[in-house]
Amino acid sequence: MRFLLLCLAGLLLQPDSLVAQRLIYSKDIPVEKIRIVPETALGGTINERISDLEYIPLKANKNQLLDQAYTCILSNNRIGILSGKGHLYLYNIQGDLIKIFDQIPGVKKIREDNLFFNHITTTEKGFRLTQGMRYVNVDWDGNLIDTITIKEDTTSHYTTTIGNSSWHYSVPQFHNKKIMETKTLSQGDRTIVTYQKMDSIFQPYNSYSSLSEIQKNNKAYAKFTYSTHLFELDSSGVSKVYQFIFPLKNTLNLEEVIKLKDFMPVIQYMNAHQSVITGIGDVFPYRDYLMVQLQLKGNFTIAINMKTKEIIGLRNIIPNKDNDYLAFMNRNILSTDGEYLYSILFPEDIRQAIGKSIDERHPVSDHLKALEKVNNPIFVRFKLK
Repeated sequence: MRFLLLCLAGLLLQPDSLVAQRLIYSKDIPVEKIRIVPETALGGTINERISDLEYIPLKANKNQLLDQAYTCILSNNRIGILSGKGHLYLYNIQGDLIKIFDQIPGVKKIREDNLFFNHITTTEKGFRLTQGMRYVNVDWDGNLIDTITIKEDTTSHYTTTIGNSSWHYSVPQFHNKKIMETKTLSQGDRTIVTYQKMDSIFQPYNSYSSLSEIQKNNKAYAKFTYSTHLFELDSSGVSKVYQFIFPLKNTLNLEEVIKLKDFMPVIQYMNAHQSVITGIGDVFPYRDYLMVQLQLKGNFTIAINMKTKEIIGLRNIIPNKDNDYLAFMNRNILSTDGEYLYSILFPEDIRQAIGKSIDERHPVSDHLKALEKVNNPIFVRFKLK
């Protein structure tokens, strides 16, 4: 799994104008500033914050075990997981294995060191998987429907359509000074966001930027390399920019980062600044909340109540003896089907809960013992109270 080398927590709030990747966009776009101290975001015990918690073992024989979970999706009572090799493992909501999709009929196998599929999303008929310049559509039981060649778009890396509005997103390439294209977000033919050319920072490592697919609220979200600005998009344009402001110890110093031009200096810098939030990962709406994954070590997901502005730090919700010290989520995998949030736990999480129970002289429950025997990931779904 390709996890980012990021980092930990927060203290004093910084001035608004302090560092972040400098983006150029219209001053007419509304900006909402949200101040966050990660370590003091609301938390509590699982019983206080979480309801409808289910642990669903993913059943398999010894030849069907998941090596890793690259990403996960839940829809129509089907659990789709891309393994560490990018193979599709498809389960029903009871955790029974339906199919392993690791070969496209009539298509030559790709190299073992490449992900077989690198993305999964839902369609009306099932799932759409992405392999290079090809979409592969399968039904709810993993049967092949068709394959579609993706027309190469040399102008953008991501596209999203909201209503009649087409959004295009590019990751600027600064390594070649002859093509220093800084346009990054466009609506149709209209440029919405550009980078300043002076910020020709080394981008391929420890950074995350993308344009999301359209969400259930008919909006999409754009986030940018080394930036804590989140752009909320709809069919008419950018409806709002969320500017997340963090304590100084959590804030990236762009003046230092723009000096980094190669891989090893980036690694050394990040290792020396392990509390820095380097950007924004996955973003999606869930009920009254906007879920935002901050790029901190192991990722730090916050839930912002858009009505009350209450901020919950999911990492600050801790297990205790009432739930046998068992975690409720993995820090790197979290998504929603609209009703539930869901994540994946691994055998080591079960062993850790058993070890904690023993350390605290809490009886190891039959539930934990049963989960330990599975020796395969556990699908977890839950709701925020």
